[in-house]
Amino acid sequence: MKAVRFHEFGGPEVLRVDEIDLPAPGVGEVAIDVTASALNHLDVDIREGTSRFPVDLPFTLGLEVVGRITELGEGVEGWRPGDRVLPYLMYTCGECRYCRTGRESLCLTPGFISFSTLGGYAERLTCPVRHLLRVPDELTDIEAAAVQIAFATGWHMLFTRAKLQPGETVMINSVGSGIGSAAVELAKLGGAYVIGNASGDDKLDQARELGMDYGINHREQDVVEEVMRITDGAGVDVVYEHVGGDSFQWGLDALTKDGRLVICGGHGGEVVPFDVIPFFRSQKSVIGSFVYTKEEVEKCLGLAARGQIKPLVHATFPLAEAREATALLESREHFGKIVLLPDGKAS
Repeated sequence: MKAVRFHEFGGPEVLRVDEIDLPAPGVGEVAIDVTASALNHLDVDIREGTSRFPVDLPFTLGLEVVGRITELGEGVEGWRPGDRVLPYLMYTCGECRYCRTGRESLCLTPGFISFSTLGGYAERLTCPVRHLLRVPDELTDIEAAAVQIAFATGWHMLFTRAKLQPGETVMINSVGSGIGSAAVELAKLGGAYVIGNASGDDKLDQARELGMDYGINHREQDVVEEVMRITDGAGVDVVYEHVGGDSFQWGLDALTKDGRLVICGGHGGEVVPFDVIPFFRSQKSVIGSFVYTKEEVEKCLGLAARGQIKPLVHATFPLAEAREATALLESREHFGKIVLLPDGKAS
């Protein structure tokens, strides 16, 4: 079968389509024919060798996968060939103190799709049944591939970690990204007043169509000054931050007293200067957020199936054009998700 792998760290040019053996499911596993696999910025970090996760080469990328079960391993019950499935990002033990208390994203012995299994940039992968979630009939495979990481990350950050409440004001950094645009939809659904920022007016216009109330072009406007102007000097209750670098600082500065900044990423700069004096004197909070739970994925799939949120797909590419798809992702010129299709169809 075909799989997109890299044999050394580097840019999109290190990706290549390899012919590898068709994987067979082991005990408690299923084989899945991949029908759609969404790209994520973590894929870029893994490929460049900056993810801080151990990577064994050659490596098949692809964390966000949808497909159909084609073969059952020994001991598998409750699933059958043809079932449409979406593997949960993590394989968790189910036994540690975090799994037992509903915090499975913090499992002490996790396995991840593309690390403990093949990744989704391939025609087939195998994974333990513990990963599996069912895809609602109301969603296409492409739509389902755009739900898990963007929306479940947004749900976990906004509601589980930051405790966003109806009537509060939230600022979402980089609203044009997959998790940024998803956060606009979720925050609006949750009754918040939504301020967003982006690098271009076109992205802000698209975010307004999703429910964003006010947009800031951070290339042309001072984000903090604009936030203070439109909030009458109060600042925002919550900042949804996933970029790092400068956006982390303007997020902190844009918070109201006792405000919360929730963060899940740092592609724009992982190490930032930090002035503790205004931070503690205003009693602000910085809240880390890592992945999400299966239950949160299922909630988001349900919302999408009922039409309460809309998965956004900017473009699809055939598997053979993974380099081009990745280059588009890194250009940040897209709005929403980019999806690979192993069957070769694209748009």
